[in-house]
Amino acid sequence: MKILYIPLDERPCNFYYPQLIASLQPDLELVVPPLPALGQKKHPADIDALWRWIEGQVMGCEFALLSIDMLVYGGLLPSRLHQDSVEVLRERLHRIRVLQLNNPGLEIFASSLIMRTPAYNSSEEEPDYYEQFGKAIFQWGWFEDKQARRGLTAEETAEFERVQRHVPAVHLEDYRQRRRRNLAVNVEAIALVKAGIISFLSIPQDDCAQYGFTTLDQQQVVRTLIEQHLQQHIHFYPGADEVGCTLLARACSQHQGRRCKIYPFYSAVAADSIVPLYEDRPLGESLKSHILAVGAQVVSTPQDADFILAVNTPGKVMQEAWDNPIKDLTYTTCRNLPFFVDRIATFLGEGKQVAIADVAFANGGETELVQLLDDARAWDQLLAYAGWNTSCNTIGTVLATAIVAIGDRPKRNSTGKAFSLENRIAIDRNKIYHLLDGWAYQTVVRMDMVKTYLPTLGASYYNFNHYEAQINQEMERRIRAAWSELIRHSFAQRHLQMSVFSPWHRMFEIGLDLTI
Repeated sequence: MKILYIPLDERPCNFYYPQLIASLQPDLELVVPPLPALGQKKHPADIDALWRWIEGQVMGCEFALLSIDMLVYGGLLPSRLHQDSVEVLRERLHRIRVLQLNNPGLEIFASSLIMRTPAYNSSEEEPDYYEQFGKAIFQWGWFEDKQARRGLTAEETAEFERVQRHVPAVHLEDYRQRRRRNLAVNVEAIALVKAGIISFLSIPQDDCAQYGFTTLDQQQVVRTLIEQHLQQHIHFYPGADEVGCTLLARACSQHQGRRCKIYPFYSAVAADSIVPLYEDRPLGESLKSHILAVGAQVVSTPQDADFILAVNTPGKVMQEAWDNPIKDLTYTTCRNLPFFVDRIATFLGEGKQVAIADVAFANGGETELVQLLDDARAWDQLLAYAGWNTSCNTIGTVLATAIVAIGDRPKRNSTGKAFSLENRIAIDRNKIYHLLDGWAYQTVVRMDMVKTYLPTLGASYYNFNHYEAQINQEMERRIRAAWSELIRHSFAQRHLQMSVFSPWHRMFEIGLDLTI
């Protein structure tokens, strides 16, 4: 099967993760543009050149997985910065119609984000004025939305008036105008689904909250898709950087004509109702959404499942991974991690396939879980693992990895007899990559380097001060040290060769050139 893929941007999570997952199926060819064609951070891709590439590569593809943000704005960050008119944006969007009409056998799965509203001052990924007025712009939208939906207290009304005086009208209008234009693109994308041009549309929400600009846009999008009766073809849920993986898994499921059966279980009894950081709804609702989006279904017993999804959650209060191991007490009192790991080991011992979504913390995996799984000698038998960024980033990635790895194989035991040596190596590469990145770097290495190493170079989180090569080498050294310290009983047959790079020249994310 041949699939054409246009990512959301050029970072490894969008460009490389789907390729890593595609390697799990030897007969799957994922056709991806060359990296330079995807732009660079705030610099948009050359959209016309990208379309020429698509037209030259689409022949023979069964599916096209398209990021509307890339094809309309030139990438994720350009979608937050552009000054293009609605007419220009619509013209770019409707090139998807031409693509489908010229290739009538092509199934198009697409994604289109609802623009986020960060709650802090930073122009790292937003317009320049967000450096000074970002938090106030978020608050303006929050108060405006809450006032319309629930009403404001006297204290909130006074604070809203203060915020209104603080934010320059020119910046607020620029921000709101861009949101209106982007919302128009979302509505037009829904129309392409109604017309049968796009078969499936994912609308993820990046960094959302209970009230605000993003929620206002959500209401309009949801109203439109309900009016058009398109709930089966358009899915709406928290996420963003996992969406390429999600669309890939859905395409594989449809190609194979099957819905993967999943039995989920949690590490905490209250997990379903926890609202994760950077998201707007209970974890249990998001999990349902992501399972539907990848084309899978939930079953009520482990015996009926193609694989078991073990979801590691907080007990009650979610923290950032860099607070790990200084955990809120509810990680212990409202959760039993040893019981969770014992249950995973029991399932593996019974020959069942198990994948782990590690969402106990935001922005990184949990060290205690990694260590307990190593002590239990479980890592070599696991089907998939991830623990990075937001809960839904992780959940979507793990689901996609496990579904593509399982493929249309019959259920077998965990000795690996259902998989060739090539398959097992690809499965281990996916697990190891996410352990090195999501746990070793994001949780263990990142903030320690920010506090203890970068100051010695006069560098900072967002400014490497011309020491990027040296910083990358130090990241690699520390990642290897974390791996050697904690991974003592697992992956003994795997020799790792890796180097680290910084795709956006900052500490938030890394890329790994990893060979096993």
